[in-house]
Amino acid sequence: MNTNLSLKDIKHRAILNSATELLALKPTATLQEIADYSKIGIATLHRHFVSREALLDELAMNAIHLVRETFTTLTIDPYDMNSSLKRLFDALIPLGNKIYFLDAAASVDENPTIVAGEASLKHPILEAIEIWQHNGYLKKNVSSRWMMNVIYSLLFITWRDIQAGNLAKNDATDLLLDTVLSGFSVIK
Repeated sequence: MNTNLSLKDIKHRAILNSATELLALKPTATLQEIADYSKIGIATLHRHFVSREALLDELAMNAIHLVRETFTTLTIDPYDMNSSLKRLFDALIPLGNKIYFLDAAASVDENPTIVAGEASLKHPILEAIEIWQHNGYLKKNVSSRWMMNVIYSLLFITWRDIQAGNLAKNDATDLLLDTVLSGFSVIK
């Protein structure tokens, strides 16, 4: 960790953290609302981000980086699908408030760098699904890409329900794992 951050860098990170918190609560928050939530003026916010889209793009890139870092700590076992999925969900669910807004922010879908980065995050999950299908743990008559997209979507639904208070964070992994296995596993 770099301890030689400038005051501007520290303020920039604080704005990103505040914006992340607010956007998790209210994905449609305006720049003025983000400035108010960050306890700064709108002019200060504009010195850091020229537009809402620029802010969302940086938040999206930070989220992609965070998930990529998380993946480097995970081990996907081709012969232990249940434990591998549990580790994956245990690692990703706590990140929900930092990346949840990706699903709600339409502007991030228009940035090719973000689209490519997000696609690269899905690749390890897709590879694992294909291995588990090959090893007979997951249904072979269901597209691996469909399974990956369903899992990815279920993660966003899980984060939204946790944020809304409809799901306890401690129950989320088991519920998500049960849902995925009930739909795709050949082993009941």
